Amino acid sequence: MRRLVALVFACALGGGVAYAHIMVSPPESKAGVSQNYELRVHNEAKVATTSLDLEIPEGITVLDVAAPATGSYTTTKTGTRITAVSWQVEVPSNKYVALKFTAKNPEGAKEVRWNVRQRLADGSIVEWSDKPGATEKASVTKISAATSPAESSKSEPEHKSE
Repeated sequence: MRRLVALVFACALGGGVAYAHIMVSPPESKAGVSQNYELRVHNEAKVATTSLDLEIPEGITVLDVAAPATGSYTTTKTGTRITAVSWQVEVPSNKYVALKFTAKNPEGAKEVRWNVRQRLADGSIVEWSDKPGATEKASVTKISAATSPAESSKSEPEHKSE
């Protein structure tokens, strides 16, 4: 048993370079709703994260971006649609930050992939995407079909009477 524990521990330590755990939360949502999202960054790099660039997937409409507690953000638009959010924030090594935004989900069921570019204080960049050459995998949100109108009308009177 000790050997197994030692082996698991050794594999965990030598399992590669960890930069962070970056994900967009929640990992599941409903079609057509306005959803409060968070870009969650757990920095495991030896240097601070200095900025994060989030590409907004097709079909997602950003409604609002909350200002971070420290730092700032900018948005990139194509026409009137926000296509990217860039946060200039310092996330020290072994620290965590949640960057909040609200978006309207697409109308149909689908998986959306959130591509993120993480910049570190040493000048390195970590790509979190499914693009060729990316360092890490993109975060995925599963958008499930909205409830049917019949189901919605059954539950609506209960909500109104409360």
